Amino acid sequence: MKKSLQFLIILAITMFSLNVMGQTKISAIQAKLFYNEKKDKQTNSDVSGNFSENIIDNSEITLWNTIIGEGSAEGYSDQTIVIVEVTSIGQSNKDQILKLSASAGKKILLQQQRTFSCIGENTKYKLLFLLNDTGCDKITLKAEILKNGKNVSTMNKTINFECGE
Repeated sequence: MKKSLQFLIILAITMFSLNVMGQTKISAIQAKLFYNEKKDKQTNSDVSGNFSENIIDNSEITLWNTIIGEGSAEGYSDQTIVIVEVTSIGQSNKDQILKLSASAGKKILLQQQRTFSCIGENTKYKLLFLLNDTGCDKITLKAEILKNGKNVSTMNKTINFECGE
């Protein structure tokens, strides 16, 4: 009985401290094409220097030959911005690391980590990463939050680029 009571007290303290300290999780990963140049120079609309809508998990977007502005691309694009959204529930979470890895097959495109803090309660925080030389190869993304060396949240996404004749 005494051991059961000790266990319940330790469990209650742990649950309380988690709520007070807050919890952080990766709530979304988006990716957007960066348009280097518009594909139709005859039109007045200038997409160069702008971003597409989110291209991850969007069945209406075709990522075929985006480097030459084909598929759903509105312009030529060989750069992609990745936006990782982190949600904090509870008090400010300090000294956390967001690690993003991007690979195309066996080629590593990006391995980057950033220290961040979510300030306030129930907040969303966005971190941006730039991928260069994109548009033909399928890209696998893995985002992880590390706190005190331990993984507290992970999310994986895929960008289905393809090229061909």
